[in-house]
Amino acid sequence: MTGGVSLTTLGWLAACTLAAGSLPAQQPPRYTASQLQCSAFSESSRSEIRTESGGRVRQAEAGRAGIWRFRSRDTTAGVAVEGWYDSLAVWQRSQGLALAPDTDGLIGGRYRGLLGPGGHYRPADRPFVPDEVSEVVDAAVAMDDLFPPLPPRALMPGQRWSNSTGTEITRLPDSVAARRLQRYALRIRQASRETTPRGDTVPIAVRQTSVEEGEVTWDPAAGLLRRTRWITIETDIPIGGRVRQAVRSRVSQRTTLTRLAGGVGRCPG
Repeated sequence: MTGGVSLTTLGWLAACTLAAGSLPAQQPPRYTASQLQCSAFSESSRSEIRTESGGRVRQAEAGRAGIWRFRSRDTTAGVAVEGWYDSLAVWQRSQGLALAPDTDGLIGGRYRGLLGPGGHYRPADRPFVPDEVSEVVDAAVAMDDLFPPLPPRALMPGQRWSNSTGTEITRLPDSVAARRLQRYALRIRQASRETTPRGDTVPIAVRQTSVEEGEVTWDPAAGLLRRTRWITIETDIPIGGRVRQAVRSRVSQRTTLTRLAGGVGRCPG
């Protein structure tokens, strides 16, 4: 015996330590071109909008449903991504009026940009969006935050990572129904003091907060499988400058992005 621990036990502990050290280190999730090349995703989004101004309250609903397709290639700076809507329907209802504009002018239009390994997307080119579609959804920036951010280091279930910009990612218990899939909880909080109204170039003062909570399902081999988002945006525009009447609004949005089976290997369009 040595200090109450047998030499046999010490040898067993040493063997376990060496075995653990020989296991490959767990890698953080990362986007690659092979994951996205010829992939397809279905997207659905529904928003409820409440606007109050001058004592009047307006309620509206809006949504979109479409199929995304992607081509991609690796570069030294990240993944060069080309995406387009293979199909798309948008709609809006407000005060008994319904809009469902034709989206044919947008179908097939290319979104191009650079996707970093951790999910940061830098747009390079956007398609032309018909005015009637822009009145319902801001489709020009549809791909800007389509892909969720990923943690820069490997997380074990229960571990959390956050940064100074309001992004927080927590590793959830893995799903092992068919194969082991990683699951992450995502929370993003942002605040703004100014915004530029659509169709304008001069910003106005606002108090705006955006809180997103959602979940990401990740396959270590295939990459992103599913992203669910619940977003609440509250905006308060005070009187001042060009603003003659205070405006307060609240937008509640639920969006789901789901990878479609059978997309890899064929790149139509």
